[in-house]
Amino acid sequence: MSEPTVSSVTAQWTVELNADCPKCKKNVDLLEAPDFWDGRKLEIPEHGTDRSNNLEVMCPECGHEFTVCCEW
Repeated sequence: MSEPTVSSVTAQWTVELNADCPKCKKNVDLLEAPDFWDGRKLEIPEHGTDRSNNLEVMCPECGHEFTVCCEW
């Protein structure tokens, strides 16, 4: 059996959690907030769970705190 060849082309995953901030009205990536993952056990594709509904977040642009429900 021959060994599979390895491609010289790589692909990179890009993950964002986008929302419109209710205060500054900008569409922001909530993952850019420096403390987004602090104390969270949220999985990246998670949605419709207690951990992903009514999630308290902070706008990385203006600092406004609000809640979101994650959707994949």
